[in-house]
Amino acid sequence: MSLLEKIQSNTCSMRLQKDWLKIYTCPVPTSEFLSFVGIAMMDVPQHSVLHLLYDIDAATEWVWKTDEMKILKELPDNQGRIVYQRVTAPWPISDREIISLSQGYKDAKTSEIFIKMTAEPDILPENANYVRVRQLEGAWNIMPVSENRCRVVFRLHIEPGGEIPSWLANIAVIDTPYNTLNNMRELVKREKYKTPIEAPFLDSPENIDQNYKDFIVE
Repeated sequence: MSLLEKIQSNTCSMRLQKDWLKIYTCPVPTSEFLSFVGIAMMDVPQHSVLHLLYDIDAATEWVWKTDEMKILKELPDNQGRIVYQRVTAPWPISDREIISLSQGYKDAKTSEIFIKMTAEPDILPENANYVRVRQLEGAWNIMPVSENRCRVVFRLHIEPGGEIPSWLANIAVIDTPYNTLNNMRELVKREKYKTPIEAPFLDSPENIDQNYKDFIVE
């Protein structure tokens, strides 16, 4: 069972609520750093969100504090892709490098899309100019609500490494989901994202982590 699947909603705290967005922070066993759950309603079709997620070239426009993102490798047989990401940090804290495996699943019956991310820190040699993130688990769930509306759930836990105190990181933890989802909400309306794309999914509903349902209140 993944770390995100172990998180229980009754241990989490709501940190922000808007008419389209809720953000919770959750304690994680064996970690001093909080995880988050962001739940957003998007007034676009599901395929528009998917198109934006797979448009790596646009990532620096909407993924919070991301200065660089690129694909290192596309894996065969729809097994996903290896992605490099560089995240900026305020001086004197060093920027972070994240190398992750991103894998997509789709439920043929419900059309729910699930993209999970796990750290693969040793794919490249470490760069002395940055701190390599060695522990990360994240997930995107995208569920169609209607033809032109969908629900997006963004979850992440990260051990940033280096000299970042947990109390400081935990104060700012909602900045990532709030700014990322708010930026997504605007960019996804662009004309280019109205066109569906082909994505490398595995049809495997049993692998879709749905440990978010207790956070959703209709």
